[in-house]
Amino acid sequence: MRTRTKLTTVLASGTLAAGLLVGGASSASAGTAQTCYGGAVDFSTTNKVWPAYPQWRTTSARCADVNVKATVGAYVQACFYQGAGEPHKCYAKRWLSQGVWDTAVTDVLNGKKFYLKFDRSTWGKVAY
Repeated sequence: MRTRTKLTTVLASGTLAAGLLVGGASSASAGTAQTCYGGAVDFSTTNKVWPAYPQWRTTSARCADVNVKATVGAYVQACFYQGAGEPHKCYAKRWLSQGVWDTAVTDVLNGKKFYLKFDRSTWGKVAY
């Protein structure tokens, strides 16, 4: 009987520890997203481009991706500066659902100049 009690205690402790590990990972992800989205700025498109030409925005350590929360559903394409005289590198178009955070491009390096092209006029928030 005593062995069964100890085994139950050990199993319960292991389950609790596993739950804490999983919960810790979720908290870290939520904290990262909160930091990224907490630095979001308002945007509105001029000629379906943000920021307006000839301006650029620069990626930061705050976000691993370029994230957009648009007021209307739209396709977005992120384009990056490659150097003087070089063509811009534009990634595949991605669909942005209305009113939710979506990624325009993932796994971006810090300090890279970029702009966003949309298939229609829109506005909302962008975190980068």
